[in-house]
Amino acid sequence: MKLLAAFTSAVIMALAVSSAAQAAWTRSYVINWYEPAMYYGGKEGALEPGTDCPKGANPEIDWVQVLIDAGYTPEQAKWLREPSNPTRDPIHGQNQMAFRGRNRENVYIHPTSTPEVGFPTVEGKIGEGFDLDGNPATGFVSPTGQPGIDNNYYRAFGCWKNYRGPPKLSSSAVGANDSMKGGSWAVLLVVAGQGKDPMNDKAVTLGIYASQDKLVTDGSGEVNPDYTFRIQPEQRMEAILKARTVNGKIITEVTPEVIMHEAGGSYGGLQLLKARAELQMKDNGELEGFIGGYIPWQPIYDGFVRARGPIVEILGWVRLPDVYYALRRHADYSPTGPDGPKTHISYALRVFAKPAYVMTPDATQRLMTPVSYKSIAPAPRPIPPVRFSKGVVTEGLVIPPGERPESLPEHMLLPPTRAAATTSAAGTQ
Repeated sequence: MKLLAAFTSAVIMALAVSSAAQAAWTRSYVINWYEPAMYYGGKEGALEPGTDCPKGANPEIDWVQVLIDAGYTPEQAKWLREPSNPTRDPIHGQNQMAFRGRNRENVYIHPTSTPEVGFPTVEGKIGEGFDLDGNPATGFVSPTGQPGIDNNYYRAFGCWKNYRGPPKLSSSAVGANDSMKGGSWAVLLVVAGQGKDPMNDKAVTLGIYASQDKLVTDGSGEVNPDYTFRIQPEQRMEAILKARTVNGKIITEVTPEVIMHEAGGSYGGLQLLKARAELQMKDNGELEGFIGGYIPWQPIYDGFVRARGPIVEILGWVRLPDVYYALRRHADYSPTGPDGPKTHISYALRVFAKPAYVMTPDATQRLMTPVSYKSIAPAPRPIPPVRFSKGVVTEGLVIPPGERPESLPEHMLLPPTRAAATTSAAGTQ
């Protein structure tokens, strides 16, 4: 073990010394906020109509009626939503809501077993992100007038109340970034160039790294600048991109694949194909801009299912099968070619970053030029199951330790008194 540690330290030292010799200038940052780029066309609030969503956000759902439409009787549907129902957990929701497919399939894992009802999608013309397909005739127009912006993730979900709102104010972004600020993960950016002018340099490198060091916040919850972070070597969540700077904007070349911590932190890393970034170095030392590409949409849907299907539906005012249909319908990229299955959807991440000191993994050197540490990174860890104090979430259902699912298709459809009366009446016939 001592020999391995010495070898690892020597490798890190060699990389750091090499990088220090190459860089003419270096700037480094820690992301203090990031979120899916959802252009907001309203004036205030997530629900009201706006230029992005003329019909407003998705309305609240009558879940009793949804269950009736799925084939439950009105009495059964009301009982399943009744707080006194012993199978309805006040925190985790009602597992029975999953079983509303044509033949009582679990719609979370078999979404096409129920028809699409739909929720509002973006009708506005303005969007943020990148022209990923090189066709200015397709997509949105940016707020600055650039045509061809491809961001179908926004088109699908920009009117979902969880995502809708001005920058830093959507409910989903607040929850995800609170987790990051609480110390669950950190994302580091290191940018270095070889020219004399950092604002205009043709030979620039951008590194994206993971870190396990916690962000430091002030009393108002804002991330403090100029703290030190160590790189956590990762085989997946590390990227080195070639770039240039123009008037202080870091513009990267298209990179086949970038994987970084996802803004929600729940999908085992955000994979971006045909990735690129445009990040503006600001006068106050901060960084702001976008990172984008095509992301696989199936893991996004699976992430919602893993995060407790009934709770996502109830709090989000959305049917998860509609989420599946929306992702599938708006998917616009196939890695296997134009005629292949559309497994990916165009996407952009809005990024804000504070200046920080980024250190090598052993904390002995400041990283001056981005280099890869994948060769000394451990094997990627599998995505663990979602766990809560009362059980494990599997297929969108909450399963208490050592027990079967709290609800099954035939379980507790009627209140106990009515069920007993029905059984008694059947026995006398």
